[in-house]
Amino acid sequence: MEQIDDLLRRLGQAQVRFVLMGGQAMRLAGMPRFSMDWDFYIPPRDADNFARLNSILECEIDEPLVALGPRGEGFVQTYQTRWGVLQFHLGVPGVPRFDDAEARSVLRTTENGTTVRCLCGADLLAAKRAANRPQDQADIEFLAELRRLGKLA
Repeated sequence: MEQIDDLLRRLGQAQVRFVLMGGQAMRLAGMPRFSMDWDFYIPPRDADNFARLNSILECEIDEPLVALGPRGEGFVQTYQTRWGVLQFHLGVPGVPRFDDAEARSVLRTTENGTTVRCLCGADLLAAKRAANRPQDQADIEFLAELRRLGKLA
């Protein structure tokens, strides 16, 4: 499988707006964690952003990414690619609208040295608390401890 860093670099070069969230963002924040998928928070109705994303992914996905529908259709769009499972979230429970989350986001670095924009710690914690799934409990505890120690970025 081709490294995800290649995709992250391509997204950056194309100026695709996204914020990494979920398990991979937790891992990059320092939580020893395994996650098979990559979760991207993207602006829900930015036509230019969708065009840039679809241009990069056109050989990988059978149906293009589409904007959020009037009744919330397309809230999460999932694709199996050579980079693994990619999930594009057009909204995130517990997290404000994309522009606000993007403004508060933080830059983190992958193990291969690629810089990627991630949800800030407070938004990541809010998203984990809103989802409140069993698999999120350790993440919530980790982020809450970082906050208690004044290290939640």
